[in-house]
Amino acid sequence: MKILGIVGSPRPGGNTEIMIEEVLSTARDLGAETDIFLVAGKTISGCDGCHGCFKTGRCKIKDDMQPLYKKMEWADGIVFGSPVYFNYVTAQAKAVIDRTFCYLFGHKLSGKVAAPVLSLRRIGAGQTRVQVQGWFITQGMV
Repeated sequence: MKILGIVGSPRPGGNTEIMIEEVLSTARDLGAETDIFLVAGKTISGCDGCHGCFKTGRCKIKDDMQPLYKKMEWADGIVFGSPVYFNYVTAQAKAVIDRTFCYLFGHKLSGKVAAPVLSLRRIGAGQTRVQVQGWFITQGMV
């Protein structure tokens, strides 16, 4: 099994990365092959709604999302982590979610196992978990 951890925090070495690393470490101990992708320091633009992916199944925007697409296609399971900022995932994590819109047509994430990892202090856990799980469901992930 191949598991990808996506860290949606703009802060390298933060709590979300620590938690994702713990999940991946446990998966490795159980025999899984793992990889990690940090959005920190990367340029990932938001979806611009051009609808080009309707025809091609691929996003036309060329940025640091391109290597993440390859990693997501490689993975059997995805652990998606983000701190909760203002009752939702970070802007960087949201850009990743939005940019997978192109995957709806080819069902490239369908059937992959997915799990959220959220770091927060007080409020926002429930609605953020529901929103991230909504993304999983929309993409056909389990």
